[in-house]
Amino acid sequence: MVAAILFHLSRSLWQRAWPLWAALPTALLLCSLAGPARADDISATARGVVRVVTIAIVDDEVVGFGHGSGFAVAPNRIVTNAHVVELLTRYPGNVVIGIVPSEGSKSYQGKVIAIDTVHDLALIEFSGTPLPPVALYTGLVSEGGMVTALGYPGNVDLATARSAVDYIHPLSPIRTEGVFSGRRQMSGTDVLLHTAGIARGNSGGPLLDPCGRVIGVNSAITRGEEGDSSFGFAIADSELAAFLTKAKQPFQAVGMPCTSIAEIDKAEREATHKPPPRPTRPSATRPAKPCWRARQR
Repeated sequence: MVAAILFHLSRSLWQRAWPLWAALPTALLLCSLAGPARADDISATARGVVRVVTIAIVDDEVVGFGHGSGFAVAPNRIVTNAHVVELLTRYPGNVVIGIVPSEGSKSYQGKVIAIDTVHDLALIEFSGTPLPPVALYTGLVSEGGMVTALGYPGNVDLATARSAVDYIHPLSPIRTEGVFSGRRQMSGTDVLLHTAGIARGNSGGPLLDPCGRVIGVNSAITRGEEGDSSFGFAIADSELAAFLTKAKQPFQAVGMPCTSIAEIDKAEREATHKPPPRPTRPSATRPAKPCWRARQR
């Protein structure tokens, strides 16, 4: 159904529909992330990242079209931002939600089964090819540590999409890297401040540690003005865990510190280049006496 609807969306329709999604406050833009990596932990997590497409139809006319990002917490359950599916509140009963995996050739219809507009989180269920769930990291994230964002930034789509149909074609998520800059509160929600590059259209994508574990859900960015630096905000792992628990959705949680595949490979390479241990000389001293001695009679 999603494919059939999008197939009839012309390029001109997309140009009319995009402002509905892109016309967000310029000071704080709702968004999501992207990031580069090799075939390692990040690549494995990317297989569970999806594009979330929303289409509002009233009287057989498309009146709203948008997209964000999301990731699997179960084979058929997707986490995204509540604002990614905000068309549901504007056009109740008239919105189709599509889930587009990063691999394969099909997209699937989904439905929202839990939503928290205060903390900007939503849970979507879909029927289709099971996805590999991602793991949440519940341990301490060190300030200055490397982070990676995955998602589908709208500025990349605008530059490369030929029509709205391209939005249901499975593609691997875009990746960006940055550092974790600290925890903050934003509108009563715990968020992670970071410098990974993000853009509108990728809200709901995961923020990852070097082991590919989710530490947050990308939700917003600040726009740098007059040379100011831009920062991204991700809903903290603690908020996500509380949301999933309340929704009675099981999830994978890991609290052990990260030792990435890249770090393991580096350690192994260094170990293979270490010089062999130097031979030890035989001791010239007398053998040590045992700690005990039989009692002589």
